[in-house]
Amino acid sequence: QRLETSTVAVAAAELPIVVREAGDGKGMGAFASAPIADGALVCCYEGELLTLDQTLDRYSSTDPSYLFSLGDGSDLYIDGASSSHPSRYINHHQNGTLAATVSTEERTVIFHAARDIAAGEELTFDYGEGFWVGSNGVPAQGTDDRTFEPLSPTDGRWRPPPGPPPLFAKSAADLDAVDRLDDRAEARLAIIRTLEFFGAARLSSGDLAVPSTLSSAEAPRTVLSPTDAAKLREACGKLVAEIER
Repeated sequence: QRLETSTVAVAAAELPIVVREAGDGKGMGAFASAPIADGALVCCYEGELLTLDQTLDRYSSTDPSYLFSLGDGSDLYIDGASSSHPSRYINHHQNGTLAATVSTEERTVIFHAARDIAAGEELTFDYGEGFWVGSNGVPAQGTDDRTFEPLSPTDGRWRPPPGPPPLFAKSAADLDAVDRLDDRAEARLAIIRTLEFFGAARLSSGDLAVPSTLSSAEAPRTVLSPTDAAKLREACGKLVAEIER
């Protein structure tokens, strides 16, 4: 049975958006066609609604560049990869012009203006540190001053970690593959990526609030340091074992 998002009422209130080349290596982008007041509803994020299992199957070996989680502890995601809606083209910026409101119950992600937006200004939002830590990509130049990967010793530019992109550990075999990685920093990023995919939240301190179980959004969470590889691996192993049962 196909899952559906509750976007009908939101779609009726959406503002017109222009999709065009954004420049600066960002590809296509979404732009305001008229001035937008601070706090105004701009649009919803549209795409295919997937369960956690469907998402793990679809992105077992590739980056889920257009995947939006429907909240901490939820096993639902909106995948905009095949969408023609303008929201698919909203690019990243650390200080975005939009703020996202996620509703697990309504199965929606709604964007509001984070400030007054001028006509022709690009619509952006902060993808979050977790996205970039786990991604094989990097922010476009000038869109973020945070460092998510080690700097190159030769030119100071961001570089993705060597080797294959971080794994989604959806099975004990996947975790074994992570354990066998020679690059331990890459292995730790793979574990962090998996934990965030399972609903771990990045706190303002930089620590991870990891769910103790996937069976309940109200389950208690354990706060772990992103540098404590052993405890991260232990927590990931418990969650992977849960989905394999």
